[in-house]
Amino acid sequence: MPEPAYANIARTALEQILATQLGAIESAATLVADAIAAGAVLQAFGTGHSRIVTLELAARAGGLAPVSMLAVKDLVMFGGADPGPILDPTYEREFGLAERIYALAAPATQDPFLIVSNSGINAAIVEMATLARERKHPIIAVTSVAHTRSAGARTTQGPHLADLADVVIDNLAPAGDAALEITPEVRIGAVSSFTGVLIAQLLTELVCRRLLERGIDPPVHTSANLAWGDARNAALQERYRDRVRPIEP
Repeated sequence: MPEPAYANIARTALEQILATQLGAIESAATLVADAIAAGAVLQAFGTGHSRIVTLELAARAGGLAPVSMLAVKDLVMFGGADPGPILDPTYEREFGLAERIYALAAPATQDPFLIVSNSGINAAIVEMATLARERKHPIIAVTSVAHTRSAGARTTQGPHLADLADVVIDNLAPAGDAALEITPEVRIGAVSSFTGVLIAQLLTELVCRRLLERGIDPPVHTSANLAWGDARNAALQERYRDRVRPIEP
């Protein structure tokens, strides 16, 4: 049986990330390590499927404890909003969401933001990046530069996420994300989640190594499904209790 075509797409994407994006990931890691060493936490925000990348960073086994995941659903879970509107997949295009999400999170001034959006164009994303920039938070973007700069994007009016960040990590997804043509009208094989998770894990490793270079034990979660996991995590949960919100099971 021939190898599925997506296997080659995934292999190529991995190689290209390692060949072209390590410099940006290293810059982001230094920024995040400096912030954590100073007592800050990383604020990670995404909408739609980009939340996969923020979830890969927040509250997971082997992940950094000082990562707070921000999402549109926070308006319901922590702000008491009607859940009906957020079930609309186009809700991320609504103006004014970011300020409400930011206010609920109440980030410290020194907290860096990692904002994930494949397109980099929707209102919630651009407004969050603008708000973070205005309030002097360092900003890391994980986005598709190809989509952001594409003439075929749903909107080409800027600024886009990539224009507002201090560090831009390109997820190397094509415009539209789907990389595999099945028929002239059907494309499958999304790239952004695969490369986004890779970027998240590379960033986590490099942050931990930079903290160790400073003589700081990396604050990393242990799997709660190991017998000793809950006990090891309890101290971290208490340490960041007022800065990092729990995520749903």
